[in-house]
Amino acid sequence: MRNQPSFRMGRVGLATLSLLAFCGANGCRQREEGLEIHSLEGKVETIDRTSDDTGTITVLFYSEKQKQEIAGTGKVTKETEIMIDGVVARLKDIREGDRVRGEVRVDKQGEKKVQTAVKIHVERPKASGD
Repeated sequence: MRNQPSFRMGRVGLATLSLLAFCGANGCRQREEGLEIHSLEGKVETIDRTSDDTGTITVLFYSEKQKQEIAGTGKVTKETEIMIDGVVARLKDIREGDRVRGEVRVDKQGEKKVQTAVKIHVERPKASGD
């Protein structure tokens, strides 16, 4: 019985060590050649759905670089992580006007940039009396 907890700790430690070794060997990083991940916060301006889970979303956000509010449009795929108030959701559950935060992957394909939403998290204000 006494060995069981240390066995579990050993497996967790081994898994962590393996992950670190993998990342060290393969360069786990946020920025790779032609690929960037950006975090942003803003307000949903428009949603153009092609299905309940896919489409495009346009978010108004403040750009530090440009020192003004701008609109950014990104693809939403079945792999995009969508959460509303901490609960797994779908693109069809997001509303125009929602405040969102998330991550966008920017793939540079020649001169063209393709933006894909990796994570979209919505926190909706609680109604009075809740």
